[in-house]
Amino acid sequence: MMPKRVAALLLVFAIICPPQVAVHGHCTRAQKQAIIIHCASYIHRDKPTDAPQPWSRCCRTVREVPGMDMDCIVKLLKLVEQEAFGKRIRDLEVCVVYSPPPSPHHNHQVVVQTDAAFIPDGV
Repeated sequence: MMPKRVAALLLVFAIICPPQVAVHGHCTRAQKQAIIIHCASYIHRDKPTDAPQPWSRCCRTVREVPGMDMDCIVKLLKLVEQEAFGKRIRDLEVCVVYSPPPSPHHNHQVVVQTDAAFIPDGV
């Protein structure tokens, strides 16, 4: 009797608890929402002029999606959303991994020449 109750309880939990990973791929609905929120100024414009800056919150959010797979995010959109800004979300793949510029090279080495001949002034 006990195994049947455990199986029934497990079935109830499986039905009630929503999956964290979306059916369409390896991206989540939470990642889709974050992109819509953080990239709104880019994806909701009629004619976006510039891509988001690599260090922006938008690009950081895009890089959190495994493989930066924007097709996966677009598949999670409703049909109306896909038509409205699906292409702009796909274009967010321009948010390649940002690496800050290297720090300036401060190479303050002093070269001392020990085998030079000493010539006094006035000779």
